[in-house]
Amino acid sequence: MSDKKERFQQALELIIDGLSLSETGAGRVQAGRYILTLLVSDNPGLLDAEKIKAIQSIIAMADEQESPAFRL
Repeated sequence: MSDKKERFQQALELIIDGLSLSETGAGRVQAGRYILTLLVSDNPGLLDAEKIKAIQSIIAMADEQESPAFRL
């Protein structure tokens, strides 16, 4: 895997992990999709429309999960 693709993959994982751990509440999905849009526009040609839609679905699913973050 090229360095560019590897960084892209790591960034996608970071978006999904950050979203699933976030306790921000409302607006998390929109923020995740916004960051995904920035990532895709900065790396043209790495994803087609179908893959982008699938990742957006994963982002929505990550938002639906209860955060495993430690709470006091």
